[in-house]
Amino acid sequence: MMKKVLFFAYPTYVDFEIAHTLFFLRKLGKALITTATIDGHEVESLGGLITKAHLSLPEVTLADYDLLLISGGDNVGEVMEDHTVQDFLCKANSLQMPIAAMCGSSVFLAQAGLLKGKSFTCNAITFEKFKSHFEGAEYTGNRVEVLDNIITAKGAAFPEFTIAVIDKLGLWKDEDQRNGALLFSKGEA
Repeated sequence: MMKKVLFFAYPTYVDFEIAHTLFFLRKLGKALITTATIDGHEVESLGGLITKAHLSLPEVTLADYDLLLISGGDNVGEVMEDHTVQDFLCKANSLQMPIAAMCGSSVFLAQAGLLKGKSFTCNAITFEKFKSHFEGAEYTGNRVEVLDNIITAKGAAFPEFTIAVIDKLGLWKDEDQRNGALLFSKGEA
């Protein structure tokens, strides 16, 4: 069955952090990727890719999707203050939708109150910079954390993040395929 993934893009999101994840979502889950931005306008990634939005966040029907994917980015401090983003994340969480947040995007989850009482991870520099926003959450410093419907990862934990996302969606046919994907993502295949 085809999986439907909603990717939230925002100015200066880090495109390379989610490349392996998107590859395996498309390869194994035949995923349809829909891109949403706050206002429905295109955004430019940190790597200079112009990313066209299919929808604005308010136009999204969350129940239509199997996963919300969010990359880290250089602009998280500004984006996290947007109430549209906070409300959107709270709604996704209330539906128990899997939310996969890479690196700096964990700040969005914290600002929306989704990390209170939970373990999470991100880069240490992000944690230190936004420490007050993470109050009530437990920073582990691990490469990836999975708790209930929320996946968080450090910015360079591409392999582990990919594996956690595909695990969450149950797309592996067997353990050999999972192990092969991990080796591939680490550049060891």
